[in-house]
Amino acid sequence: TKLVISDIDGTITKSDVLGHLLPAMGLDWSHPGISRLFTDIAANKYQMMYLSSRSISQASITREYINTLTQGTHRMPMGPVIISPHGLLPSLY
Repeated sequence: TKLVISDIDGTITKSDVLGHLLPAMGLDWSHPGISRLFTDIAANKYQMMYLSSRSISQASITREYINTLTQGTHRMPMGPVIISPHGLLPSLY
């Protein structure tokens, strides 16, 4: 299996802190074209895996963000989301 591992905040989103906050408020803060890029990668038979330093308390929100991020006709490929086992405050440092 071919694997691509991508960070979420600052890679899929435009920045770390605003990448945490703005999508939770319903605002798109993703890089333009990221969904198409990752869709094209997955079409070449790569499995996607997403990493984040977000806290364990944000696990559901983070998975939902990745699984619903759509730009035009391109949707982010499915893949496991690996997050920090720490709480919110330690994850921000």
